Amino acid sequence: MEHHLMWSWPVYWYLFLAGTGAGAIAVSAFIYLRGPGGNFGERYFALAKYGALIGPLPVIIGTAFLIFELGRPFRAFNIMTSNFWYAAFNPSPMNYGGWLLVLVGAVSVLYAMAFLDWKRYLAGGFADALVRWSDRLRKPLASVSAPLAIATAIYTAMLLGAMPARPLWNTPVLWSLFTVSALSTGIAAIMLANRLFHRSAVDPKQDGQFHNSGYWLTLSDIILISIELVVIALFFMFAYVTVQDASHAIKILLPGGELAPLFWTGVILIGLLVPLILESFFVIRTQYSGGHFHVPYLFEIATPLAVIVGGFMLRYVIVVGGQLTGPIGL
Repeated sequence: MEHHLMWSWPVYWYLFLAGTGAGAIAVSAFIYLRGPGGNFGERYFALAKYGALIGPLPVIIGTAFLIFELGRPFRAFNIMTSNFWYAAFNPSPMNYGGWLLVLVGAVSVLYAMAFLDWKRYLAGGFADALVRWSDRLRKPLASVSAPLAIATAIYTAMLLGAMPARPLWNTPVLWSLFTVSALSTGIAAIMLANRLFHRSAVDPKQDGQFHNSGYWLTLSDIILISIELVVIALFFMFAYVTVQDASHAIKILLPGGELAPLFWTGVILIGLLVPLILESFFVIRTQYSGGHFHVPYLFEIATPLAVIVGGFMLRYVIVVGGQLTGPIGL
């Protein structure tokens, strides 16, 4: 299949990494600024910290993949040098998106640094000063990071949707799909880090009380997966009620289509339905039993991994499917 494609693996990984990183940053900022029920405790601070530390690297690596895919990577630096004013004012998604990726990368790094325990790495008054500045800047940086991260998730879809010659991409539903998927994979990355670094459901700093951070993360992911399934349904519906080119292109994802096995197995089954069923089971069990939220360790590792794999497969089939289909007669 690869020899038919103009865009190859760097674009798949850019869309996935930038989306997941942006989702982790946005979720981290939401947790830090709000906290479930307004009750911001130490474990929620840890979740916000995980998202802040996870987010920047995927965004930066994904941006590097996008620059690499240009063929002449140094063209990307024109937006910072000779073509500054052209890039700033020319109404091009690529130009504005380039500035957005640079901005979100820089802000997300500062946001992550605000969560570092500087006293572990430095000593003396300099470490104390960094801690004070981190405490002061963390909230403003979270307030800026949240909209920038959401804009980055949306931009990953706008980059595709700006191409009318590809009817599978040229739909307003795509940006909703990629944004919801980015938040879901971002939550999954935080859930995975939470389980790898905090295996116990008991918070020793809360007099041995069970914390409910895992419950809120799981419930949020259930909501996002449910929304994503609805958006996918709208994605198909929109293709069938618009021009004939779109209804023809969507057939590549339907049973019998070239990408149907990857879409229905990798995206729908593994990435959405299996995590939704498992997470719903443990949430409902907690609600009916009245006990503490507890998930076996194996499931707490496998479920977010499934969501992450599904997020990558979604972008893969959309990018490949858009290139394998086009307007009828083109």
